[in-house]
Amino acid sequence: MDKRYSTIIFVPHARAKFRKLKVSHRLLFSFLSLLTSSLCLSTFFSIQYFTSLSQTHELSKLQHENRELQSANEQFSKSVESLRGQLHTVEDRTRKLAIIAGITTLDEQSLGGVGGARNDENSNNPYRDDVDKMSFRSHHLERDLSVLEQRLVAQAQLLSSTPSIAPVRGILTDGFGGRSDPFTGEQGTHNAVDISSAVGQAVRAPADGIVVKAEWANGYGNVIYISHGYGYSTRYGHLSGYAVKPGGHVKRGDVIGYVGSTGRSTGPHLHYEVRLNNNPVNPLEYILNAF
Repeated sequence: MDKRYSTIIFVPHARAKFRKLKVSHRLLFSFLSLLTSSLCLSTFFSIQYFTSLSQTHELSKLQHENRELQSANEQFSKSVESLRGQLHTVEDRTRKLAIIAGITTLDEQSLGGVGGARNDENSNNPYRDDVDKMSFRSHHLERDLSVLEQRLVAQAQLLSSTPSIAPVRGILTDGFGGRSDPFTGEQGTHNAVDISSAVGQAVRAPADGIVVKAEWANGYGNVIYISHGYGYSTRYGHLSGYAVKPGGHVKRGDVIGYVGSTGRSTGPHLHYEVRLNNNPVNPLEYILNAF
């Protein structure tokens, strides 16, 4: 049995006597072991405690983030549904506009079906396919709208270039087609309509165009030729004066001249011709408003 001892001496600050404590090495070792074990256990439990607090805080943070993600997911789902509905509405309106514009080949211009497996990190995203489909549909819709826009612009230009209003207010005194010559009585062809009106009455362009001529011509007297494009042209004879010059651009409704009785005329009126590809056509078919 180990009989070794150690002596611990206490030295007071006052004049008291020294105190000695005799401690066996076994007891001292046991005490130090107990103290060391206590410190180790204390340190261990302290670490466990703070680790638990950290994990609890992290868990709370993750739960909060999870709730935010769920909320964002629900919101995103609603947004996808809303976008799908809006896209369907725009597609439906595009089809209706295409019908109005006379386009029946939008679907024929569509790309064929495409597909394939996804090999990216978003392959498990439940909304990815929906987003891809809507993206494809939006690109398709963009192309259709571009075709529709081009057609509508072309139609608008065609409509603005097509004679559609009476060039002057008055009384229709002679129609288009066969008639007797007012001077000789011989049968002939009248390639225009005559609209009787007061001298000086404003003559207006029935469509957009470019003035080709504004000059004197035998038979017509003072005459204006306008080219409207798309094969359309018009002529205005027996004018008392001009309001435009050759090369000038006119819009539907612009004043181009004034009613007169110049040239081969029996009285104040407007000689009005409409030509399609330089072939005379009945002007009454291109007057949508009444005299």
